[in-house]
Parts: sequence; structure tokens; C-alpha cells
Amino acid sequence: MTAFFQLGAHLPLWLLRRLGSLLGHAIWWLSPAYRRMFRANWALAMAGDQASPSQRARQHRAIGQAGQMVLELPKIWCDDQAWQAMALVGLEALTAAQARGRGVIVLTPHLGAFELAPRVLGRHHPMTVLYRPARQPAVERLLQRLRPTAQVATAPANAAGVRQLLRALRSGQVIGMLPDQVPSKGDGLWAPFFGRPAYTMVLPLRLAQTTGASLIWALAQRVPGGWQLSLEDWRPEGLDQPDTPLQTLVEALNRKTEEVILRAPDQYLWAYNRYKNPQAGGAPTA
Repeated sequence: MTAFFQLGAHLPLWLLRRLGSLLGHAIWWLSPAYRRMFRANWALAMAGDQASPSQRARQHRAIGQAGQMVLELPKIWCDDQAWQAMALVGLEALTAAQARGRGVIVLTPHLGAFELAPRVLGRHHPMTVLYRPARQPAVERLLQRLRPTAQVATAPANAAGVRQLLRALRSGQVIGMLPDQVPSKGDGLWAPFFGRPAYTMVLPLRLAQTTGASLIWALAQRVPGGWQLSLEDWRPEGLDQPDTPLQTLVEALNRKTEEVILRAPDQYLWAYNRYKNPQAGGAPTA
């Protein structure tokens, strides 16, 4: 499988994207479960008439973009020059945040080239990125071989990984995570996400409270010929006040995640099962 990714890295980006769009639509037509998940999540987030021509056109683009997200991975993981095709906007926000000396937490949803974002940022500020280990050993070995770089370390989403992230922040370093990733049982709270209760991670908020780390949002959009990564400083109201309920902060996190996604909704991974109920995660509230 590694050879497949290495071979794909030599193909031009335009061809990978064209093939990726075909892949996205093929999966859409071949998998009823995929279509149901995609349509349900899309309808929650998109206001207006779902049958209107503009909405149908936008959904059509989103289906193709999901396939592009997959077939760009060989270029992102195996082409050492791919980072040069990503324009970086707002690096000064990250640099200023790190200069405060309390570490930085970079947040990016499952959107666009989110896999490329840490590789680009790592060239300016080395990072440690939280990830969910794959269930299949072969896939996990592949991820461990292709994801880390000299500037980007990975931390598994478990107790050992959290300690690794905490050490990095206390050393004034940069860490990254996906705020829309469903956490394991007991590691989140239920909060509205596009109007429906979603089990949401509390880790970035708790780490920011514990260490005083800054929070930066990263939006990695796919653009003609490459990508654009936009950075934005963010601090929810009440984060630095010990009496602020964690529930209030989690709801603010989801609202901000929604806002970032809606800047480029065609590139979000709408088939991700955002609303699954982890065992012992509690009951969702209306």
C-alpha cells in the first residue's frame, strides 16, 4: 500500500483531483449508507430549499470534493514539495501566540487539506498532532510510516497521548487536533452542532485552561493549483474564568467549528459520523 501512495505522489495534482472527484461520486452511488449520512448531515447545516438548483449544485461539488480529499493524500504524505503549493495566511497570529511561551493549540475541522496543514505549520513551528489510531494494524502501520515528519510528531488519542500533548504545551510548543472528531467515552460533553446534539471533545479547552495555551483556528482550503491555509486567533469568552461551566465553553467550541466549516462547506467531510453516541457517553440532550 505504501508503494501506491508513493506512486500517486508523482501524479500531477490536477489529475489526482479529477480522479478524486470521480471517486467521490462513485462512492456516493455505490453506498446507500454513505448517501444517507451525507444527506442527513448536509441538510442539518445547509439552510434553504435542499431541492433548489443552487443547493443541488453545491452538494454535487461537495460529493466530488470528498473524493479529492482522499486522492490528494499521496501528494500530501509522499511528495516532499507539496507544502510549497499551500499559501499561508495569518502566520503572524501563530508566531505571536507561541511567543507568549505557554504553547499553542491549533484546531482544524475535517475540511479541505487538513492533513497538509501540520506539515506546513511544522516548517515554521514544530508540532505534535493528536490522532485516533486505526483499528486495522496494517492501516495503523501505514499511518505511522507516512504521517509523521521531522517537524510533525503524532500523539495517540489516549492517556499517554494526552500526557505527550501536555508536555509539549508546557514546553511552549504547538499541538494540533480536530475539534469535530468524536471523542471516546467519558472524554466529551453533549452540545449542539448544527442544531443536533453531538458528543464533543473537551480536551482542547481543558488543556488551554490548564496551561494558558493560545487557541488558533486553521482553515485548509483547496484552491486552484494548490491550497490555502488561513490562521485565526480565538479565545472563547469565559475560558480564563474558573467559574465558567465547561458546558458553556464546549457549546462555544461547536459554534466556532460551525462558523469555520461554513466558510468552505463544499470541502467538509459530510459523511463523517459526527453524531454517533460513544458507549457510556451519556444521553444526548435536546
